[in-house]
Parts: sequence; structure tokens; C-alpha cells
Amino acid sequence: MIIRRAVTADIAPAAALMAQAYATHFRPIMGDAALDFDQAHFETRFARELADLTVLDADGVRGVLLVKDGHIAMLFAAETGQGHGAALLAHAEAHGARSLEVFATNEGARRFYERAGWQAVRDYEREFAGATHRFLRYEKPMIPARRQG
Repeated sequence: MIIRRAVTADIAPAAALMAQAYATHFRPIMGDAALDFDQAHFETRFARELADLTVLDADGVRGVLLVKDGHIAMLFAAETGQGHGAALLAHAEAHGARSLEVFATNEGARRFYERAGWQAVRDYEREFAGATHRFLRYEKPMIPARRQG
């Protein structure tokens, strides 16, 4: 397993992974609007944001991480229970990520981030994919450095 900055050749497999994630994991939350987030949608987005895209490579792209200005815009691992999501999250944190948002009804994501020490700091509604959804903003508390001496 290698976590690395994405290259152009990663765009199509990363987009396919995210399109599948939306079709299976987000469709129960978003309804059929999730199907609008197809491979072409993600290919366009990832080509535009390639500099901010990281992939987890384990015999192919098995995880996707998109961090913009310290905010995790996207984190998804293909398999659960393999430590891939935790590795991507640790990578994001090590590179300054301090905030993210999740659908309030996404219990699995909420548990994942809370186990990693992230705290829900705001509950709000906003438009996403043509509908109003409830979201939670999470932040990772900074641990102050110990003073020497």
C-alpha cells in the first residue's frame, strides 16, 4: 500500500472508484441524484483538481483523498477493515487537514471520524445535488506542542 500524489493516469481509476461509491454508498442518502456523479463527472473534477488529489495504491487505486486548503473534500477507500481509510485520514492530517463535512445521516462516516478524534462542531443544512441535506462539520482539535524546559 502506497499513498501518493495522483498523476494523470490515476484520474480514470479514481473516478471509477468514486462513481461506484456514489452509486452504492451515497444513493441511500441522496436518492437517484447520486447517479449524476458518474465517472465522467469525477474525471472532469479530478483533472481540474489533480494537484490536490492523493490516491492509495494497493495493486491499483483503492482509495481517493482530495484536500483543499486544509479541508477534506473527499475521502473514500474501496474496502473497509483494511486500514486504508485510516491511512488516508492520517495522511491528510499530517498534511494539515483540519476540517471536513459529512451527511448527518452517514453514521458509518461519523463513527469513523469520531474514532479518529474528530469532533462535530456544526450541524447545518445546505443544498447539494439539487436537494437540501443536513450536514455535520467536523474539525480535528490541534494538540498544542509541549514547552521545553
